[in-house]
Amino acid sequence: MGFDVVLYNRDGRKLNFFEITENLHNEIFNSKLMWRSYLELRKLSDYYLTDETFSGESLTNLISDLNNYKSFISVHKLNEYEELIKQISSSDISEVHMAGD
Repeated sequence: MGFDVVLYNRDGRKLNFFEITENLHNEIFNSKLMWRSYLELRKLSDYYLTDETFSGESLTNLISDLNNYKSFISVHKLNEYEELIKQISSSDISEVHMAGD
């Protein structure tokens, strides 16, 4: 079971729901990588305790963190990673809620 991601518009209406797989989460937060340097991204590091909502500046910063971190993602997970960025970067999205198990 992965992270649940719920996307909301400016009116607070749910637009989409998808999952960040456990494998992608493990790829991002591999202990050998530098994820701790990314302030918004590191909020998602605990697979079991994460329950975060991003909007406004925190959402913008999360998207920036993910884009800047892309070079650390292996080729076999890059498409899934880029899809995550695409989903939360849509102009219709004003709030993103992510929760782990």
